[in-house]
Amino acid sequence: MSCEFVFFSDLNVDFVPRKEIDNGKFVRNPEKPERLTGVLSYLSKKFQSGSVIEFSEEWILKVHIEKYFKYIVKKSQEVIGEYIPEVFFVDLIFDTGTPINSRTFLAAKRAVDVVLSASEYALKNKKPVYALTRPPGHHAMRSFGGGYCYFNNVAIAAKFFEEKGMKVAILDVDFHHGNGTQDIFYADPNVLYVSLHGDPKEFYPWYSGFEDEIGEGKGRGKNINIPLPRGTDGRIYFEALRKAMEKIQEFSPDAFLLSLGTDTHVKDPVGKFSLKSEDYKIAGRLIADAISKVKYKVLVHEGGYNHYSNLSAVKNFLEGFLS
Repeated sequence: MSCEFVFFSDLNVDFVPRKEIDNGKFVRNPEKPERLTGVLSYLSKKFQSGSVIEFSEEWILKVHIEKYFKYIVKKSQEVIGEYIPEVFFVDLIFDTGTPINSRTFLAAKRAVDVVLSASEYALKNKKPVYALTRPPGHHAMRSFGGGYCYFNNVAIAAKFFEEKGMKVAILDVDFHHGNGTQDIFYADPNVLYVSLHGDPKEFYPWYSGFEDEIGEGKGRGKNINIPLPRGTDGRIYFEALRKAMEKIQEFSPDAFLLSLGTDTHVKDPVGKFSLKSEDYKIAGRLIADAISKVKYKVLVHEGGYNHYSNLSAVKNFLEGFLS
């Protein structure tokens, strides 16, 4: 796929979560801007950067309920220091790993703007585009946030294309299941969600990502989960990825969105797969070949918590994807 390639970015460097509660203890929160600065530097040297524009908040309300949206706004405005949600069903965050500070809403909104700017560029130019931003989004449900995610960036982008009468396929390759994206489109026949992830019997978010979750109503059959075991290597992973791409080809989408989590790398401190840097080149090539006939392609960064392995994974993935 030799073509012009443009990226849109904003790492929201003034949004820095400090802590989370894990196994009953306060630990350092890994969702820092530094995890992606190497990737941004690489993209800036090699590709053209697009200008991020501000979109209406109404786009967020197309996938999140108003009560949740207002909760994030209000908490961000009133918090002093950092607030770790723990009063569940009062706090509309479903875990203790997703803190709120005074910059949370602004950063989450800006991340949405980055992904929508990339989507609009893809729509106008019919060229693949990369959205590099944080906080990530795929754990954010219609009514709850969590997993370091506040607004579901990919889901909002999918709605952007869907409202133009398109069928949309989302491939999620983050180590963790995108429970939020699944929740939002579970009954939607126009959006196919396919996820490769660590088996939820062992890994976050634990309650979703099982194979028998296939969608409901008109969306039945449009939700495909492929859980994989601890230590999954390239051989196992590529077999699953080929299966995923076959499902996407059968769906024949007009637009393709990738939730690209690089926490599948063997060096990632959070994910527990064993993918090596060179495996991402193969993955990029496999995905590009399978979606060669899809008009609109947007790659969106999600997780990945090692500065060096994130950079290596993205470099190799794009080399394969764009070759």
